Amino acid sequence: MNKFIICLFILLCPLLGFSQRAKLYKDLPAKSYYENGNLRVARNFKSGKFLGYKTFYKSGALRSNYVFNSKGYHDSIANFYYPNGNVKTVWKYKKDKVKNRVDYTLEGAVVKGEKSYKKIRICNGFLPYSKDNLMWAFRRAKLNSGLGFYDEALEDFNFILSKLSPNEIRLSSQRSIYHSLAIVYSAIEDYEKALMYNFKALAIEGDNQAVLNNLGWLLLKAKDYDLALEYLNKCHDINPNNYYAFFNKAKLYLETGDYTKAVGFIEKTIADKRSHKLSEKDISVEKTIWATRGEIYYKLGRFEEAIKDLQKSLEENTVNSYAYKCLALIYIENNQLDKACNALAKAKEYKYDKTYNTNEVEELQNKYCL
Repeated sequence: MNKFIICLFILLCPLLGFSQRAKLYKDLPAKSYYENGNLRVARNFKSGKFLGYKTFYKSGALRSNYVFNSKGYHDSIANFYYPNGNVKTVWKYKKDKVKNRVDYTLEGAVVKGEKSYKKIRICNGFLPYSKDNLMWAFRRAKLNSGLGFYDEALEDFNFILSKLSPNEIRLSSQRSIYHSLAIVYSAIEDYEKALMYNFKALAIEGDNQAVLNNLGWLLLKAKDYDLALEYLNKCHDINPNNYYAFFNKAKLYLETGDYTKAVGFIEKTIADKRSHKLSEKDISVEKTIWATRGEIYYKLGRFEEAIKDLQKSLEENTVNSYAYKCLALIYIENNQLDKACNALAKAKEYKYDKTYNTNEVEELQNKYCL
């Protein structure tokens, strides 16, 4: 009898795996969008089964392509791409387990895998039937979130939420899940959910500087500048040297036109060498520390310094449309229209107007380059 039960469990495991995945995705829309109206993710459902999804950058470029088989497994190849269309990572799966992975630089050279991928592989080895599966799911979700694989992270986070009550979360080792969810929803521009989960996190960890800084950043995105500054100040009350909060204050004062304060805070940000790694975390983020200081210098009329910083941001990301647009404005100010038009052409090529939901580049081209 016991052997029969064990055999039945083994046979049902694939079905359980699929039903769990189907349950997590059943309430999600087939398509989700960025604030600018561009498609963020397209999910493929057929006869009640979830067969895969594609994600996209804000510019409209393909970011990743996942395929599940009829039983709900990752059972093929998953590709990830840079914003310029070059392949970033190729994964090969067999029944949800990674069999092979090859990573590439922006220029196409093969690179060795990161430590995070090895840790994910360890998590995969314990999932999905370990007695500590919530712990391993949480670790894998955090790792995927750190690598920019937000939909994969949500899959695990939602699994944990489906198993624990709010009170159980408060008392569990996964108590930081709300803050983690806020970060993920911020990244995919679902700011309403991001704010909701950040306030949930704040109710549990009211003196957590990361939670306070993230809340300040979210309120900055919502253009609630006074409240954003209040939470960023609370973050600095706990840690006066938090460079994330310095960076957010620099962006806040840039947006509100106080360029003297903006430059003070961006200098404090860059003085902390750890901040130089911020742009390495997600190459699709264009408003990096260098691009931000470049724009602030431009606003202050310090054009040579601005050009130097913007070119440095382009060394990190050769398809940074925001940096090209800022360079174009500087060249227009200096009456260097050939350089301005070249920069505008690059900004258009890398879809600045689509990314930021504007006609600014097109209008500048019509005014100065026709």
